[in-house]
Amino acid sequence: MFASLKHRLMMQYYRKIRKLSDVDINIMNMRRSGITVGEGCRIFTAITSTEPWLISIGNQVTISCNVHFVTHDNGIIKVLQGKTDVVGPITVGDRCFIGMNSTLMLGVTLGENCIVGAGSVVTRSFPPHTVLAGNPARAICTTEEYAEKHRDRAIDFSCIPREQRQSFIMSNPELWVKR
Repeated sequence: MFASLKHRLMMQYYRKIRKLSDVDINIMNMRRSGITVGEGCRIFTAITSTEPWLISIGNQVTISCNVHFVTHDNGIIKVLQGKTDVVGPITVGDRCFIGMNSTLMLGVTLGENCIVGAGSVVTRSFPPHTVLAGNPARAICTTEEYAEKHRDRAIDFSCIPREQRQSFIMSNPELWVKR
């Protein structure tokens, strides 16, 4: 009971006195655990690992919700007597975007400016400027091709107040993505 009260008081301190957002508090806790997190990141998931020091995230990276970082594989215990784990680092380059419900496996490196599609399972490394998706993830196109494909329908929400987004989106169906 005391621990939960202490936790609530700490969260109140960080939010009200230090004026930190939940995202900032999340990143602060990740750094404390040993994860390397660059500047200007937006991380909307709680990254946990038994080997947090093996995770390195570059600058200005966005990580959506429910993304998993798997730094070890315990399956080896079933096939090699006397061995319990295989481990490997995960490195995310600068300015990457990782979509929701994705999983990054041990040993993976994403070059700068990579985009990982939602629900992807990244089992190998990818070079910079790659859009990847799937299970297992594969290269779909370059980030330049992705930008060109969506150039005419991309929206800058930073210019539209949150309370006006619905009316803007609903009155501009020509901007909607259709599959």
